Amino acid sequence: MFSANIPLRAWLPAAIMAASSTAHGAGLELTQHGTKETGHGFAGTAALLEDASVVAHNPAGLLRLSGTQTSLGVSAIYADLNYNVRVQREKIELPYGLDPTPVSGPGNATSKEVSIAPHLYLAHRISDDAAVGVGIYAPFASGSDFPTGWAGRYHSEETSQTTVNINPVFAFRATDTVTVGFGGFIQMYDAKLTNQIDTGYLVAEALVDRVREQEGEAAARATAEDAVARIGSQFDIENDIEIDSMAFGLSFGLLWEMNDRTRFGLNYRSRTEHVATGQAKRKEVFDPAFRERLVQTVQGFANITEEDARDAVASAFDERGALGGDLESTITLPDVLTLSAFHQWTDRIAVMGSVTYTNWSVYDELRLSYADTSARGGSDITESGDDVRRRDLVQPLEFEDSYRFGVGASYAWDDRLTLRTGASFDQSPLRNSDFRTPRGPDNDRYIVGLGASYQWWDNLSVDVAYSWIQIKEGDVTAVENPAGSNHRAIGTSEGTLHNLAAQLNYRF
Repeated sequence: MFSANIPLRAWLPAAIMAASSTAHGAGLELTQHGTKETGHGFAGTAALLEDASVVAHNPAGLLRLSGTQTSLGVSAIYADLNYNVRVQREKIELPYGLDPTPVSGPGNATSKEVSIAPHLYLAHRISDDAAVGVGIYAPFASGSDFPTGWAGRYHSEETSQTTVNINPVFAFRATDTVTVGFGGFIQMYDAKLTNQIDTGYLVAEALVDRVREQEGEAAARATAEDAVARIGSQFDIENDIEIDSMAFGLSFGLLWEMNDRTRFGLNYRSRTEHVATGQAKRKEVFDPAFRERLVQTVQGFANITEEDARDAVASAFDERGALGGDLESTITLPDVLTLSAFHQWTDRIAVMGSVTYTNWSVYDELRLSYADTSARGGSDITESGDDVRRRDLVQPLEFEDSYRFGVGASYAWDDRLTLRTGASFDQSPLRNSDFRTPRGPDNDRYIVGLGASYQWWDNLSVDVAYSWIQIKEGDVTAVENPAGSNHRAIGTSEGTLHNLAAQLNYRF
């Protein structure tokens, strides 16, 4: 799909934009598009089709609704993400090297966040054989917020990625048993990424190279030991990145009602190609006192003159260094295909199941490039010869395609009350511990849902649900971080999400 760079907030009501980034499923996928489906543990979503949320779950289901209906819902998600890691700097490259040195700060950190993810749908029956609808919902989101000063700060402090779809759809009856639905959607993407840059360590590397050229390897080793001990992790710069974008995609649904008790549904949502733009801001760069303190510290090293110190610090702070600037990023979010079945087993009991495929292999990295490349390669701060500012900031992900499998059931207690339950296994697209970072502590997930629906009046019903999502413990061996400063995080991560949801359904 094609994309355009349009400011996100100009398009979206504040309430929908509140869909929080901590409310994520496997990868970045957010499944909280309807409360009944939450109660079923997200099983059977493309075949359940009992309210206006069919717009997101399977637009062909619009023809199962009568008249004009609307559904307004909200999910409150409490995310408890835990990391237990040790972080160390890899050795500065010398023929005999330096041993890796630990990074200061606690390695056991927790991100505890409550987020709100709303959704809104409207469905209208045009005739016996046609219907239209529109929905606003969040298909992808992820995030975490770790405390300032923790050992993993060079990998991540705050991560927030949110998307919102505005999705008009149309459905028609193709045969007596088959209906087809399709539509297009506008997708808004917004991201905020923060981490610290260990500027002291990067300056130390620059000094080592300078001394090696002028004084030889023995002097370089002495300088490296002194520099790492005195300025490593002591002169952090906050790297604050914000980007946004708008893109367009397509949705398609198919429903086969084999008989009045059994139906099968298929739902497809296309991938989207975002060209996001924004800025990297690094406030410490503009603090004269911060800069002078670093110069004075570096000047006290063995074999370092005042000129060497000021040149090294300038290379890390000027337009060739950590100044920041305008960014752009090409981001591909995956297409999603769901196949579901529903069967009314008895007059009171119904069962359902589904398989969802997500094409996560299209999302292999998060790459941020500077729009202005005129100063690229002007410094020797990194091994490649590129500098902190002008080289691409890259978080490799290496996602693989993933599946979610779910089964659920409902029980009609009486004409007004229906009870719901279900469970799913949500496979993580992240299979390699080298790419599991605080940006996304992802692993396989186990989901259990409970819910209830109550027909309050003839034209008003209420849904409530709870789902428990356990993120399996996973190993962390992450070496990459956007600053390219060779900090390796080693340890484990795991998490739990608790989701409370409520929805009002009204028929006009």
